[in-house]
This record gives sequence, structure tokens and C-alpha cells, in this order.
Amino acid sequence: MKALKAFIFCISIFSCSPKEEKIQLSLTVLDSIKIPLDSTINPNGTTFQYINSDSGEYLALQNKAVHAIEIFNLEFGIHAKRIKLQKDGPNRSGEVNGFRLFSNDSLLVASYPQKLMLFNFEGLKTSEFPVKDSQNDVNYISSTSEIPFLFDGKKVFGAQPFFRNFFDMSASDLGKYSHIYQLDMESVNPEAEWLPISNPEDTWKEGKKVSKFTWTDRGDSILVSPYNDHRIWVISKKSGELLNRLEVKAPLVNQFHIIKGLPSGDQGIIEELESDRYELLLYDQFRAVFYRFYFVGIDVNDFEVHYRELYSNRPKIGLLVLDTNLKIIGNHLFDTHQIEPWNYFVGRKGLYVSTNNPNRDDFDENYLRYDIIRFEGLEYED
Repeated sequence: MKALKAFIFCISIFSCSPKEEKIQLSLTVLDSIKIPLDSTINPNGTTFQYINSDSGEYLALQNKAVHAIEIFNLEFGIHAKRIKLQKDGPNRSGEVNGFRLFSNDSLLVASYPQKLMLFNFEGLKTSEFPVKDSQNDVNYISSTSEIPFLFDGKKVFGAQPFFRNFFDMSASDLGKYSHIYQLDMESVNPEAEWLPISNPEDTWKEGKKVSKFTWTDRGDSILVSPYNDHRIWVISKKSGELLNRLEVKAPLVNQFHIIKGLPSGDQGIIEELESDRYELLLYDQFRAVFYRFYFVGIDVNDFEVHYRELYSNRPKIGLLVLDTNLKIIGNHLFDTHQIEPWNYFVGRKGLYVSTNNPNRDDFDENYLRYDIIRFEGLEYED
């Protein structure tokens, strides 16, 4: 509790302090790794998890080709284990929308119909937990890199950041939707409890915007980063209450996508590409900093690549580095097509960013490729 109070105190001070100039951070590439994939592995490009264990460092991902979770040894760059999931029978997993490993032999899967399912590493189902909401339809749950399951002991937090009637809603309806749920997996009759936290009405003061967000956690706090809002939400795991919303603006995020009505043809894709927005928010436990990624809007006519391919892999990606109190340490803009969106994670050696962007000339679907990068001013173990 003392740690939580200290965190609230620090961020309250920062929220009242004047903005400082955003420093352009330089980075160095410590190492590059290349992990071969055999013909049975087709990675789902939105769900990756770093694992730090006594036996080494690993990367887990969802394999769409054979309905499995694959685990790779990062030190040796080799495949280490496959957790095969079943499509039929008593251990049926349903349609998997992401996962999270949270112990030495526990795999929690987001499934459709809307359930959380717990498996051991042999693919045997040990528990399942329906996710319902008496006030709003729960039509989709997931645990991807953008909204992974978060844990507090045996309590799990999940998110559904969607609206049911987006085009018929007004700003006054925003508060009617709760997007975050918690579930006690040790309860006799576990039920999802929806936290009373919604998008603020002023989110739409300039017009309607997509409600999606990404999140991460730090100790006893959850931090939410909306796609189309500079503010980061801070939520207490213990009380389930909103503690603060702090503006953390990237210098190149200036124009969000305002949706004026149902798009015609591919116009919505083009408008989205022309706009800026935020992407993943990651916490670096080894250096006690946050990384807030963002997309920079482009003119689709400036690229030879078709705009649908640009939409799948945004070409201009930036990154804010924040201290533990969400104060900006610096900013970095990656080169065009330098890294692959969504595919980054934090490890002991540094920040891993995928360099296997499909729009790069050297793209190779037979490998996972990462640069391990380090930023000036941060302290590393070696």
C-alpha cells in the first residue's frame, strides 16, 4: 500500500508540473537474433510473450497453422516446446484469441465463445471461466500483445475495449460502457466483475474516435494507453479504481482519426493511415521505464506499397521512453519500415524489436528476427 501511495503521489506531482522539451533519444543495437521457423509454424503476429525463468529467457507465440503455442529459447535461437491445443473433445480450446503463460505449467487462453480457459503444458484443460456482462454484450475477448491478461496472484484482469453501437452513440453514452473486468480464478463460482471505469465524455469533444486501447502493468497498478488519446489511465489492481489520467503526448502525434460516418470503400483505411495514433505500451521491469509506441500519419501517395499493405504494417513508428512516474525521458522515430508493428517485447538485455516487417526488401517468413536495442541514459546490467 505504501508503494501505491508513493506512485500516486509522484504522478500527481508530475501532472501539475510544466511540460519539458522532448529529448530525441539515440539508440544502439546490442545484438541481432534470427530464429528459424519450420514449415509447421505460422506465427500470429499480434500475440507474443517474453518469459524470464531460472532456465533462461524464452519467447512464446501463438501458432495459427497447427493450433498451438510455441516456445523458443532466445539465448540459443531454437524451438524449445510446443503446447498443442485441441479443436475437439474434452480438452477443446475453442477459437483462440490470444494467451498468457503465468506459471511454470499454466496457460490461460482467451477463447470464443467468450471464456477464459486454463490448460497445463500437456494441453489438458483444468478450468474454464465464462465472461459475461449483464449490461453490455460481450462479443469478443482476447489476450494479445496489446491487451494481454494481467495478473495479481490468482486474480486475472482482461479487457474488451469495444462499443456495441458505435455509429448510433453520443459522447454521453461513453460512460455506460465498462471495458475492464477482473476474475478470481480461486473462487468457488468465479464470475467476471466489471470495473466502473469508462472513457471520459471529453474523449469525443473533437468527434468520434475508435475506443481501442493497449495496456500494461507495474506492480499493483494497471496503465491504459488509448489509441486516440494522449492521456494514460492509472488503475489500482487492489481497489479496481481509476487513480488518475495523465497526459503523455508524443511530439509527432497531433492528428487523431475522427470518424464522421460509415466509410465508403477503402476511404476509412486511407483516413486511418493519414492519422496519428498510439500503439503498444510496455513496462521495462529491468530498467523501471515505460515504452509507448505510436504510429505517425502518412500520405499514401508517397509509397509504392499499396495502402492496404501499409495499413497492415504501418511504415512510420515512433517511441516515447517514460520514467516510472510517466514523465517523458525522450523520443525516438524509427526509419520507415525499419520494425514490424506489434512485435516487440522487453528482455534482460534490452528492448527487442522485430526487424522482419513484411514491407522490407529483406523480409523472410521463415524466421523471427529481432534487434536488441538500448537507449542512451538507461542503465543496463552489462
